[in-house]
Formats: sequence, structure tokens, C-alpha cells
Amino acid sequence: MTWYNEEYRRRQIVGINTFGGSGSTATIDAEIQVPSDWDDFWTNIRSDFKDVVVTNSQGEKISFARKAGANFSTRTLTLQVDNLPIKHDDSLSICYIYFYYPEETTDSSESVTISSAKDGFVLLSAPHSRIVNVRDSQAALDTPVQSFIKASADEVHVFWLINSQFAKRLTPYNERNDQESIEYITIHSYDSSGTDAIERYTESETRVGNGFVRVTYKAGSSGTSYAIAIQVKTTLGQILENRAILRVIDLLP
Repeated sequence: MTWYNEEYRRRQIVGINTFGGSGSTATIDAEIQVPSDWDDFWTNIRSDFKDVVVTNSQGEKISFARKAGANFSTRTLTLQVDNLPIKHDDSLSICYIYFYYPEETTDSSESVTISSAKDGFVLLSAPHSRIVNVRDSQAALDTPVQSFIKASADEVHVFWLINSQFAKRLTPYNERNDQESIEYITIHSYDSSGTDAIERYTESETRVGNGFVRVTYKAGSSGTSYAIAIQVKTTLGQILENRAILRVIDLLP
């Protein structure tokens, strides 16, 4: 992975909902609605949007456009991504928004044709409550070291902190040390037999922030424990699965 351009001071990871396929490679279109309450973005970009660029997971610029109606003063912007190759069409796929280069004079947006666009999301909330640290400390253990509880009717967010699992450069490229990041993410919830059931999580609500993943888990039978998991394919080819225990308990007097 590379930093797109050393002059760009900010980068935001974007999760694209490409769930629902067979797990094959594909080429997709996407639309990313930039949140109007994202102050770090809106207070640090040019009013003509020339310093807003979309890249793939490797930091390479991809074909994108600003959807009609973009307006700096009203904080309205939807970025349209055209023909983005992805590695897994039943996952959360990744791209990046680079911004904050006041001296930029080149407009990198172009004319695109968008069809059946997938939704891309910018996550603004920080990890809280149910947080899973990476598994490095579990080397000699047979079970996950972290566990949480919920009621069967609860739908809860679990945050997976994964940034420390990625490789850093020995020397900078474009003044950054980042080398490895997320290619795509899949979601899982296993019962005691190892069966994974989509009924126990909501794929479409999966989000990604800089260094973490947020997953929504739901349902389950009271009195039962499940191994919840995410599997991350990285840009350097690693496949990393992190797990925790989620116990479902409906408390009664």
C-alpha cells in the first residue's frame, strides 16, 4: 500500500457494501455520500473540490466524479466511483478519500457512467463499549480472551481494533510509513458446532474507520455463546481472523 500523494495531508478509509455475491472478483460502481457533519473534511478542502481524490485500497487513483449537485457552501457532495475492481463480492470492500491540499490546481474528477451503484460509507464515530483488541496476546490460548453479553433482542455494535496487525515501512514513501491495510472484510458468527449463520449479524451495517471495524451482531438463543469474528484480507495478502465470545442471556427475576 502507498500514500497517494505526499502533498495530501488527510486520508479517510471508506467501506463499500459489496455483500451478497458469491465471493468472486468483480468490478463495481459505487456512490459515497460525504457527511455534512464531517468538519475535518469540510474545513480543510478547497471550495472547488480539486483536492478531493478517490483511490483504491492500494492508494492508486481510480475513476471518480462528483455527482451533480455538489455544493461547498451547503456541504453537499456525493462521490461516484466507476469500474472499481474488487477481490471479493461478498464482503466490505475498501477505497480511500484523500483531501486537504490547498495548492492543488488539477481536477482529478472525470466523466463517469454509473450503473447499479454500491453504497460507500464514511464512519465518523469512535470505538466505544464493546471493543475487541487484536489477538496477538492470545498466542497460547485455545479460546478468545474477550467476551461480551447481550439479550437475544439486542442489536449491538462490536468494534475490532486491527491497525497494529498491519506492516509498516522501514523507510517512508511519500512521507508516510503505511504499507499494509485492508483489502476486504467478511463477517462471521459461529455456534459450538462451527456453523456460521448470517441471521446473527447485519452485513449491510458493517463500517470501517481508520484502524478499526464496526460490526452489528443480533439475535441468538438465550443461554448460548457464539464465537463472533471478522476476517480481514490485507493488501499484502494476509488473511487475519479475529474472534471474541458473545454470550446471549435474557435475564429474568
